[in-house]
Amino acid sequence: MKEPIAYKGPKVGQGAYDAATGRMGVLQDICHVDDLAFDHKMPGPCVAFLRPAEGGQEWLTDAGNVAYPKEVNVDPDPGDEASWS
Repeated sequence: MKEPIAYKGPKVGQGAYDAATGRMGVLQDICHVDDLAFDHKMPGPCVAFLRPAEGGQEWLTDAGNVAYPKEVNVDPDPGDEASWS
């Protein structure tokens, strides 16, 4: 029997920040690696599934990378500025 993992991040359906990719998304699920039927290649015991809020392809990350968006200070990418400014 697996020991419960103490996860204190966003709940399913809430906005989440993935520190590994720097992306924001909506948390879809948290799964223990033993419950996955594919090679996840994650170092921790839990995997988080996230999806862009506006829709799009889901991605996964180690659950330890997931934080509430308000807990992180995400700087905008300077490359996103218009070239004329």
